[in-house]
Amino acid sequence: MQEEAKTLWRLQKLDIKISQLESRKESIPFKIQQFNKNLQIKEQELQEKHKAFQEFTERRRQLEIEIEELRDKARRYKSQLIQVKTNKEYQALLHEINTEETKISAYEEEIIDILGQSDELSEKLGKLKKDFEKTKEESLKHNKALQAELSEVTNTLTIKKNEQVNLAKKVNPVILSKYKQIQKSRNGIGIVGVSGSVCKGCNAILPPQFVAEIRKGDRILTCEQCGRILVWEKDVD
Repeated sequence: MQEEAKTLWRLQKLDIKISQLESRKESIPFKIQQFNKNLQIKEQELQEKHKAFQEFTERRRQLEIEIEELRDKARRYKSQLIQVKTNKEYQALLHEINTEETKISAYEEEIIDILGQSDELSEKLGKLKKDFEKTKEESLKHNKALQAELSEVTNTLTIKKNEQVNLAKKVNPVILSKYKQIQKSRNGIGIVGVSGSVCKGCNAILPPQFVAEIRKGDRILTCEQCGRILVWEKDVD
């Protein structure tokens, strides 16, 4: 029975290792996702700023076309001034000329404002591009390392699970079933060591006679407090 307890102890260590590997395996895709998400956020910001810059450029071009058309109209009105015969017609043409020139002035002010914003945006774009390229390079580097880690963990997990199956075969099915039931109700820990007179699972003080029975290892014993299988720690470490 003592050998059975030792096998269970080894199985417990293997189960813990497998649980750690599985947690690690599950965390890796999340880490990759976080790197990719961060990259996507920076890419989206870059695209939005680039779109805004293009809109500024397009608006400036439209204004320049509008200004040229308004200047043409103003020149035509001015050329008609010498042809008019009445003061009323003269005043009407002056009004039209003033209207076009007012529009030209407003459009030119808008262009100046756009140029200022475009310069500021162009500077931001330059910084964003550098930041994006740096983040992209780092993401590729980290993702490559994480993919390699995932592959390594997956392979190790396969090996450990095979060891787990083979080791479990060496344990009496009844005892193995009891061990697994305890594991489920005790956070994955089904067997614990006893040092001195203390259960390492719940720190309960065990009676001397009970400790003596554990040290003999003639039968499987469990802690009355936490229900875990007990084994003399010095026999298994």
